[in-house]
Formats: sequence, structure tokens, C-alpha cells
Amino acid sequence: MRIGAGAEVSTIIDTVPDLVSIGDECFFADGVYLAAPRFDRGTMTLGPVQVGARSFVGNHAVIGAGAMLPADALLGVSTVATPAMAEAAGTAWFGHPPMTLPRPAAAADRRTTHEPSWLRQMNRALWEAARLTLPIGLLVAAAWWAERLLDLSVRGVALVVAASAVTALAGFALGGLCVALKWALLGRVRAGAHPLWSCWCSRWDFLYVVWGLYARWLAAPLEGTLWLPWYLRAMGMRIGRRVLLGPGFAQVVDPDMIEIGDGATVHAMFQAHTFEDRVLKIGPVRIGAGASVGPGTVPLYGVTIGEGAVVAPHSVVMKGETLAPGLTYEGSPVAVRR
Repeated sequence: MRIGAGAEVSTIIDTVPDLVSIGDECFFADGVYLAAPRFDRGTMTLGPVQVGARSFVGNHAVIGAGAMLPADALLGVSTVATPAMAEAAGTAWFGHPPMTLPRPAAAADRRTTHEPSWLRQMNRALWEAARLTLPIGLLVAAAWWAERLLDLSVRGVALVVAASAVTALAGFALGGLCVALKWALLGRVRAGAHPLWSCWCSRWDFLYVVWGLYARWLAAPLEGTLWLPWYLRAMGMRIGRRVLLGPGFAQVVDPDMIEIGDGATVHAMFQAHTFEDRVLKIGPVRIGAGASVGPGTVPLYGVTIGEGAVVAPHSVVMKGETLAPGLTYEGSPVAVRR
């Protein structure tokens, strides 16, 4: 893969590296489908993918084989690149099919987004190096778990019960460590904006990696049960009574930003933040009592879903949008289904 200077690439999926060229200072968010080959009637088609300099690609966007993005382009969340974008430098696209959106000029200081000082570079390097130490915690927990099991002198059913208790204690210790780190590193998170090369962004990113490594495996079996909301509340999420959470809640980015009312049914891919122009913009997502949010739906930050409203699966609710109570919505972006 050919990657330009100063580019930031998060998780990419289905990639054929030899066919990809990414320009200087590009930014790829999580879960981008990049250069995936096309399969049709027994034939696999490959094609080069080129992304122009300073382009931004949002979460779950799709840049298929043969696609070209011009310089200074913005491809929004869950948007599919099309040939029409190739010659439209400096434009922003969103939706399926995509539509053009205005793209305001970046207002952040480039010294905090693209051209950091040596001190900011050192700060980020230290936090990212700290990730390399995280497996030590897992090794310590595993060693303690194995030692406790070897000390057990019981047999039969008592052994199964004791082994289960030891395993639960190890898991709760790791989960509790995540909760402690969350409040120590970030405290109660407020809506706001933080540039990429700030210390706050580095701490925020580190916490998310810790959660994924230490607690996600513990929380995943609790998805769909009444136990998981207790853990999410400890991490800062506001969850009402009798709420049903679907799969995917074992790890939630920005739990402080999410508020779910009584009796709601939620199975969504929350996007309570964006990294447009390398600035972490974070805001609340509120889901009213009795509302239903379908699988794969992406509510962006600043969204309010009214009481009893229904959002169909795989929809996208735009930033700052308010959905009226009792109505049904679908689409990307959402519209009232009549």
C-alpha cells in the first residue's frame, strides 16, 4: 500500500494493499471497506483505489475496487464511493445513494491537528506505547487464575462451582479496572471538541483500547440480559428501566453521551463523535422512552429520538436531528416512512 506523509488510518476491511494509494494527510475512521474486489457470476474483479490528499473517510464507508476520491473530499458515514466523486475535489458526500453536502473550512489550529510540536508527538507516542503493556495485565490475571485453580482441592460439582467463581473474580477484576481507568483518565465526559494531537484524545483512545482488551470478552456474554446495563451505567451511560439492548453493547465508545429512556429497545452503532478535520467532536445521543432503534442504525451526535419512535434497521440519523415521537423512520439519511 502506498500511504502519504501524515496520513492517519484506523481499521480497514477487505483491503487489497497493492491496489491502494492514499494521499498525504488523509484520515480514515473505523471500519472502512477499502478496495474490496467485486464478485459476480463466478468472476472476481480487482481494481486500483486512489484517495486524494487531505481527504476524510468516515466510519463504515465503502470505497470499492476501481474507485477514485479527489483531493480534499469527505466521504460520510456508511457512504458508498461512486464514479461521480472522482472529479469533484473539495466536496462532501453522504448517503446511499450519495448526495453532496456543504463542507465548512477547517477552523482548528494545524499545530494541534496536522503539524504537532515535538512535545505533542512525544505525548501521543507515550500513550500509544502504553498499549504494548496491556497484555501484561491479562498475563497477571491468567497466572492468578491458574494458580487459584491449582490450589483447589475439591472435586466433582464443587470443582466446577469453585472454578467458575475464580473465573468470575478474574473477569470482574479486569472489568473493574476499566471502570476505574475511565473515571481516572476522563471523568464525566462533556460535549465538546478536542483536536487529534491533544492529550485528552490520547487518553480517550487509550481507554477504548483497554476496554476492548480487558472487559469486552466479559461483557459480551451479558448482551441481551439485564446485567449488562449495570456495567454500562458504571461506565457513565444513562439507561432507564426495562431497557432491552441488542448485540454490540459489550463495548460502547462515549458512554457518557448516551441516554436511553425507560422501555426502549436499542440495537444501534452509536456515533456520538466524529473526527472531521482531525478534531474529535463529541455530543449527546438521546433515545426516548419506548422508542425502538433497529440493528445497524447509526445515530450521530446531537440526535434526539422521540418517545415511541421507530427507526428501521441500517438507517442513519443525521447530526443534530430530532425525530418526532410515535413516528417510523428509515433511510440514509432517515425520513418518515408513510
